[in-house]
Amino acid sequence: MLIGTVVRTLPVARRRSLRWKRSEDGAIAIITAVVIIIMIGMFGLALDLSRSYNRKVELQSIVDAAALVAAGALNGTDEGIDKAVGEAEKAAVFNTFSYANSGVISWSSAALTFCTRPDCGPSEWMNAETAKPNASKIFFARVDTSVLDPNPGKIQNYLMPILSSDLVETDVAASAVAGRDSLDVLPLAICANSNTDASQLLPSGELVEFGFRRGISYDLMNLNPNGGSPENFLVNPVAPPGTVGTTMMNRMDVVAPFICTGKMAIPTLRGGDITVERGFPIDKLYDYLNSRFGTYGTSSKSCVASTAPTDPNITIFDLASVTWMKDKPEGLSANSLVAPDPLLTVAEKPGGATKTAYGPLWSYAKAAKYSSYLAYKGKEPSGGYATFNATAADWALLYNPGKPEPKSYTGIPYLANGGKTPYKPYRNTRVLRIPLLHCPVSTESKTTAEVVGIGKFFMTVPASSSALHAEFAGTDTEIATGGNVRLYR
Repeated sequence: MLIGTVVRTLPVARRRSLRWKRSEDGAIAIITAVVIIIMIGMFGLALDLSRSYNRKVELQSIVDAAALVAAGALNGTDEGIDKAVGEAEKAAVFNTFSYANSGVISWSSAALTFCTRPDCGPSEWMNAETAKPNASKIFFARVDTSVLDPNPGKIQNYLMPILSSDLVETDVAASAVAGRDSLDVLPLAICANSNTDASQLLPSGELVEFGFRRGISYDLMNLNPNGGSPENFLVNPVAPPGTVGTTMMNRMDVVAPFICTGKMAIPTLRGGDITVERGFPIDKLYDYLNSRFGTYGTSSKSCVASTAPTDPNITIFDLASVTWMKDKPEGLSANSLVAPDPLLTVAEKPGGATKTAYGPLWSYAKAAKYSSYLAYKGKEPSGGYATFNATAADWALLYNPGKPEPKSYTGIPYLANGGKTPYKPYRNTRVLRIPLLHCPVSTESKTTAEVVGIGKFFMTVPASSSALHAEFAGTDTEIATGGNVRLYR
């Protein structure tokens, strides 16, 4: 009673103040409780989201590694696809995830798919068995964790369920696409003398590849199996197969660096026709080709030694230095047949030729035996196919009607003068890898064409403004010409 009496005796303003204070005390308690709940939720959200982020990063590292090793194994064959499957699994199960590295991927081959280009749509990616019939065009691999079971991306949340029962689990996934980013192939194309990859057209049993014979020099600017006028092409070095690139004839500033390095910024020559322009501008680009002989200009219109290294052997195998042949050759390459024949050489029709000179022979490569090609099923071993001997008897068999004779020697002049046997980047840069086209090609100045193979041609002498003399040294596969493997996404 006393307290009530005291309160009633207080001024009205004071009594109102006490009532507001009691009401504010309750509101603060309620607000505090709400804030605590929100803070716990936000803390839980941050904790659980950070776990999800970490899992995403861990899975991304795994798929990046798996995609890279898978793409690196692709070599255009069924065996390459099988190897890619095995290498991807090894990389995936080797890496762990989750805290304390307690998570291990339960691998499934369904996580690995293949395609001919890096930007394939969802329905275009193929499993290993579906990809094998197209193995020669497959150089890209994709790894996706979302198809794995149990799903390594499932994460049990600790505190987020406080906010909603729908947040009990978070599901993350990772994917990666890897493949090649370039080719060690020159943006110069010529017609294949034949669209057959290998044959035995001569009684000697010599291997003939796409109509070319190893050890024989050709002027690459003066060939055409379908007519009497030369056919050679500038390849767009940045337009992938299956696309129509822009003209490059007026962009020598773009083309020249690719001539210097002998590369193109496309991952494959398969999967579609390539963009070509008729008439390779040798008059504008021969100086860039000659950097392989140690010739560098001082202007901006020249190669740079750091990116276009000189061949270890710069010996010029001109007519004066062909000392391993008994008789001095008449020209730097095999004589052309006379009209109205197609623009071929005596090497293609030795029996009916009237001009019989073959030019320098075997400066880099020896004639190979077709029987050896068959024995190795077309897959050339590191030591090469079996070859003919540098004897008068073998040369008379091979080079009828010219019948040039060799002097006594056991090796190859290029090697004897300091060249290196294996062709690797920054070695034997005088070996030009050149696309061989299925001809005839459409008559437009800029068009598209099918690549049937890749020829290796050894520059015997520096190029001129009108000629490029080179000795045929065999063919190469796309895996041998492939550049670096990288991640695309």
